[in-house]
Amino acid sequence: MQNDASTLAKLWLAFQEGGWMMWFIFLFGLLALSAAGRFAWRGEHQLLGFVRWMCATAFVSGVFGFLIGMSKVFYYVIHRVKPGERAVILMEGTREALQNMSAATLFLLIVCLLVAIGHRRYPLPNPSAVPR
Repeated sequence: MQNDASTLAKLWLAFQEGGWMMWFIFLFGLLALSAAGRFAWRGEHQLLGFVRWMCATAFVSGVFGFLIGMSKVFYYVIHRVKPGERAVILMEGTREALQNMSAATLFLLIVCLLVAIGHRRYPLPNPSAVPR
């Protein structure tokens, strides 16, 4: 079993491999996470629009980071790598570029869980179920 220091080191390495776009994914993900946590804790339904758009922003940031990373990988593979090494460099670069997508997806997973908890704790009343 691994200790916490090596797990944190691996998380930091994944963050570094993702490149500069990881800062934006982290920022937008934290904003979505804090709003979703507030919704799960207090049930403030007016936050759901903000949560939805912050999730979309974090996801699009992940896609954008992946595309930037792949653009750099393709440039490097075409212009600077010997033909015999191209496949290995392409796979390694794709793995690093995918760190953006995995970080955004991790934030979205936790946010969706918190929103589901908030909806379970504080459901909207069904207007058709009200007795007349």
